[in-house]
Amino acid sequence: MEVWDHEGKLYEVNSYYSLPDNAWQYELVGLTGAPGTGPYITVTIPDATPDDGPFTPRPVSEVMFSAGSGDVPWPILRRFIDLVESSGDIVQVPADSASPITDPRASPQIPPSPGDA
Repeated sequence: MEVWDHEGKLYEVNSYYSLPDNAWQYELVGLTGAPGTGPYITVTIPDATPDDGPFTPRPVSEVMFSAGSGDVPWPILRRFIDLVESSGDIVQVPADSASPITDPRASPQIPPSPGDA
């Protein structure tokens, strides 16, 4: 758990494995003001192997974002997004493959030459 401050308003940031959801969860909760009135954001990343070993994130297409009432200043939202992205839990996967997308510059696709047809 971390507490972030922005212009005197406090925000709690949590990251944990949610057993009921079989997912890793990141949440941002506004602490300033009456309980339950501040902003609330969650990012839920489903586990591809919930019964078999360490957490393995499912593809980004299965990641869920939820937001509750309240306003979040851009610097806090940006910091939260950076935290989630830097975790390595957001995994890009091509639609027709189970393997992660690689940088296209790493393995360029070379079209066949006219004589190869």
